[in-house]
Amino acid sequence: MVMIWSVSVFILVLLAVSTLALVANGENKMIKVKKVKGKKVCTQGWECTISDYFQVDQFEQLFAKRNTPIAHDVGFWDYQTFITAAALYEPLGFGTTGGKLMGQKEMAAFLGHVASKTSCAYGVATGGPLAWGLCYNREMSPMQSYCDESWKYKYPCSPGAEYYGRGALRIYWNFNYSAAGEALKADLLNHPEYIEQNATLAFQAAI
Repeated sequence: MVMIWSVSVFILVLLAVSTLALVANGENKMIKVKKVKGKKVCTQGWECTISDYFQVDQFEQLFAKRNTPIAHDVGFWDYQTFITAAALYEPLGFGTTGGKLMGQKEMAAFLGHVASKTSCAYGVATGGPLAWGLCYNREMSPMQSYCDESWKYKYPCSPGAEYYGRGALRIYWNFNYSAAGEALKADLLNHPEYIEQNATLAFQAAI
């Protein structure tokens, strides 16, 4: 999905990079994964997975307000579903290209964009609006079903299905759901609701 940057995204990127930098050593070493006291420690490169340098405490810090009472999908999003979703794309370079620091920057950019698009708070909210990311997993009160009949022969809308925005980065329209479904091996054209029922799928569609 093409990312459209905004000021709010840029701000969160800076915040997220700062958070991720807590585990960065700031050096550009050779690709290496080593063990320290029996625990695998990622230093650089594609041999590392996202979970080697981005861990659950950082996820919780970035999305600290997602399970508060005002959130619209309490309990839906969590760290493990993100890691499971990301694992599908790690072999393609998602978060694993260019070394550890580059991977951290990519995660900061992606999660910053996610937070800005799923926030349910305003600038005066406690912690700022960016702390309230992952408050939604779907568009609230959609004004239409987003069924484009001009694609009815290639991507026919399923009776009763609605293709409003869903996911960590919302996708719309029957043709986009079909394309995402083909990539993820899920029948999203006939069952677009799967994205708001499965957090791993919701992250994968965004990635």
